[in-house]
Amino acid sequence: MNKIRIMEASVKKWNQIIEGKGTDGGVLDCPPCRLFYVLVCIGCPIAEYTGKKFCQDSPYIPWYRHQMEVHAKMRKKVYCEECRRLAEDMRDFMQEIVDDLKKKEEEACR
Repeated sequence: MNKIRIMEASVKKWNQIIEGKGTDGGVLDCPPCRLFYVLVCIGCPIAEYTGKKFCQDSPYIPWYRHQMEVHAKMRKKVYCEECRRLAEDMRDFMQEIVDDLKKKEEEACR
Protein backbone atom coordinates (compact mmCIF):
# COMPACT_ATOMS: atom_id res chain seq x y z
CA MET A 1 0.00 0.00 0.00
CA ASN A 2 1.47 3.29 -1.09
CA LYS A 3 0.34 6.20 1.07
CA ILE A 4 1.59 8.71 -1.49
CA ARG A 5 -0.70 7.28 -4.18
CA ILE A 6 -3.61 7.20 -1.74
CA MET A 7 -3.12 10.86 -0.93
CA GLU A 8 -2.67 11.75 -4.61
CA ALA A 9 -6.08 10.13 -5.16
CA SER A 10 -7.41 12.49 -2.48
CA VAL A 11 -5.98 15.49 -4.32
CA LYS A 12 -7.69 14.24 -7.48
CA LYS A 13 -11.00 13.82 -5.62
CA TRP A 14 -10.87 17.41 -4.38
CA ASN A 15 -9.87 18.74 -7.80
CA GLN A 16 -12.97 17.06 -9.23
CA ILE A 17 -15.12 18.66 -6.52
CA ILE A 18 -13.61 22.09 -7.24
CA GLU A 19 -14.22 21.62 -10.97
CA GLY A 20 -17.87 20.72 -10.32
CA LYS A 21 -17.36 17.16 -11.55
CA GLY A 22 -17.55 15.42 -8.19
CA THR A 23 -19.10 15.39 -4.75
CA ASP A 24 -17.85 14.56 -1.28
CA GLY A 25 -19.27 11.41 0.25
CA GLY A 26 -17.17 11.64 3.41
CA VAL A 27 -15.78 8.29 4.59
CA LEU A 28 -17.58 6.51 1.74
CA ASP A 29 -15.40 7.98 -1.02
CA CYS A 30 -12.34 9.31 0.80
CA PRO A 31 -9.34 7.32 -0.47
CA PRO A 32 -7.57 7.15 2.93
CA CYS A 33 -10.81 6.40 4.80
CA ARG A 34 -11.52 3.46 2.52
CA LEU A 35 -8.34 1.83 3.83
CA PHE A 36 -7.79 3.24 7.29
CA TYR A 37 -11.21 4.10 8.71
CA VAL A 38 -12.46 0.87 10.21
CA LEU A 39 -14.29 2.71 12.99
CA VAL A 40 -11.00 3.73 14.58
CA CYS A 41 -8.97 5.70 11.99
CA ILE A 42 -5.61 3.97 12.43
CA GLY A 43 -2.69 4.45 10.04
CA CYS A 44 -4.31 7.22 8.02
CA PRO A 45 -1.77 9.62 6.49
CA ILE A 46 -4.00 12.55 7.47
CA ALA A 47 -4.13 11.44 11.11
CA GLU A 48 -0.39 10.81 11.11
CA TYR A 49 0.23 14.29 9.68
CA THR A 50 -2.04 16.17 12.09
CA GLY A 51 -1.53 13.89 15.07
CA LYS A 52 -5.32 13.62 15.44
CA LYS A 53 -7.86 11.09 14.20
CA PHE A 54 -11.03 11.63 12.16
CA CYS A 55 -9.69 14.65 10.20
CA GLN A 56 -9.57 16.84 13.30
CA ASP A 57 -7.34 19.88 12.73
CA SER A 58 -7.80 19.55 8.98
CA PRO A 59 -9.73 21.76 6.55
CA TYR A 60 -12.36 19.03 6.30
CA ILE A 61 -14.17 20.16 9.45
CA PRO A 62 -14.88 23.71 8.17
CA TRP A 63 -15.92 22.24 4.78
CA TYR A 64 -18.32 19.79 6.43
CA ARG A 65 -19.79 22.40 8.79
CA HIS A 66 -20.34 24.84 5.93
CA GLN A 67 -22.03 22.16 3.86
CA MET A 68 -24.36 21.13 6.69
CA GLU A 69 -25.10 24.57 8.18
CA VAL A 70 -25.39 26.64 5.00
CA HIS A 71 -26.57 24.20 2.34
CA ALA A 72 -28.06 21.32 4.38
CA LYS A 73 -28.05 18.96 1.41
CA MET A 74 -27.09 15.31 1.25
CA ARG A 75 -24.74 15.92 -1.68
CA LYS A 76 -21.70 17.83 -0.50
CA LYS A 77 -20.34 19.80 -3.45
CA VAL A 78 -19.49 23.33 -4.54
CA TYR A 79 -22.67 25.39 -4.25
CA CYS A 80 -21.09 28.81 -3.66
CA GLU A 81 -17.76 30.64 -3.59
CA GLU A 82 -17.22 29.75 0.07
CA CYS A 83 -17.65 26.08 -0.85
CA ARG A 84 -15.01 26.51 -3.55
CA ARG A 85 -12.59 28.18 -1.14
CA LEU A 86 -13.08 25.47 1.47
CA ALA A 87 -12.67 22.71 -1.13
CA GLU A 88 -9.47 24.37 -2.35
CA ASP A 89 -8.21 24.49 1.24
CA MET A 90 -8.86 20.77 1.55
CA ARG A 91 -7.18 20.01 -1.78
CA ASP A 92 -4.16 22.11 -0.84
CA PHE A 93 -3.93 20.34 2.53
CA MET A 94 -4.02 16.94 0.81
CA GLN A 95 -1.23 18.12 -1.51
CA GLU A 96 0.76 19.31 1.51
CA ILE A 97 0.56 15.78 2.92
CA VAL A 98 1.63 14.29 -0.45
CA ASP A 99 4.63 16.61 -0.51
CA ASP A 100 5.52 15.71 3.08
CA LEU A 101 5.30 11.97 2.38
CA LYS A 102 7.49 12.34 -0.72
CA LYS A 103 10.05 14.32 1.27
CA LYS A 104 10.15 11.67 4.00
CA GLU A 105 10.48 8.90 1.40
CA GLU A 106 13.33 10.74 -0.28
CA GLU A 107 15.11 11.28 3.05
CA ALA A 108 14.73 7.60 3.92
CA CYS A 109 16.43 6.64 0.65
CA ARG A 110 19.55 8.66 1.46
